Amino acid sequence: MIVGHGHETTIPSGLDRAVPPGGSVSTLHPTPKGRPPPSRRTLTWIVGPILVVVVVGTLGNMFHPQLLRDHPLWLVAMEPRNRFLLLVAGKVDFVPFLLVATVRRLVSDPLFYLLGVLYGESAVRWAERRMGDDVGIVRAVERGFRRAAPAMVFLFPGAIVCVLAGATGMRAATFLVLNLAGTVTAVTVLYRFAEFLDGPLGAVNRFYGNNTGVLTIVSIVVTLLWLWNQRRRGTSELRSVSAVEKELDAQDPGGDGGGNGGGKDDGGETMT
Repeated sequence: MIVGHGHETTIPSGLDRAVPPGGSVSTLHPTPKGRPPPSRRTLTWIVGPILVVVVVGTLGNMFHPQLLRDHPLWLVAMEPRNRFLLLVAGKVDFVPFLLVATVRRLVSDPLFYLLGVLYGESAVRWAERRMGDDVGIVRAVERGFRRAAPAMVFLFPGAIVCVLAGATGMRAATFLVLNLAGTVTAVTVLYRFAEFLDGPLGAVNRFYGNNTGVLTIVSIVVTLLWLWNQRRRGTSELRSVSAVEKELDAQDPGGDGGGNGGGKDDGGETMT
């Protein structure tokens, strides 16, 4: 399945050979039956930080009116969405903005890449499921990745693209260089674009500043309702490591659904 793992199924390095026209990227890369799944300890080291990033991002989004007014760089560090970066750009200098936004945006990308390397098609299907009802977007991303994988990693390094990069055997060095260059470019463009939109963005910032308390309450309520709806639909990103492990195992078309030996780590100790 994965190049360099020494198993019987290998993903070709040429992306034009990896997926046929009209096909799904994930359908051609089943997990090899001869390879044992990663241990719970390994999965914890990968998924644990992802879950932390999700929690921190949710809190940042929940309290973004207060953070935008009083601690703009903390908002960037917690939830570097494009709209927040545009609003913060006029409040801070370029260098700290670039450093904080770049580091924060890069935190989870290598972890999703590792999931793709270790779990192959199972990770791709898991990432697809995280997208919920956005099936059309997922298919468009997969078609774009099949046709121009380096460009996709450079321009759109989201979870599904990073997982695909790992699952299709893109070299780690290539992935890291493209990911870093693309992120630095995107953050720089957003900062310069904010200068062009200084008037409208300034008006939005003044509105936030004059109504911080009310907007914070509204944001908290809306975020809690969104979390409740995601949980009700079974698409919440706030899952335990064991839940993610079960989902990855359930998506494994080549495995026996047995997981990693009852959730034990390398030393045979049961993880909780």
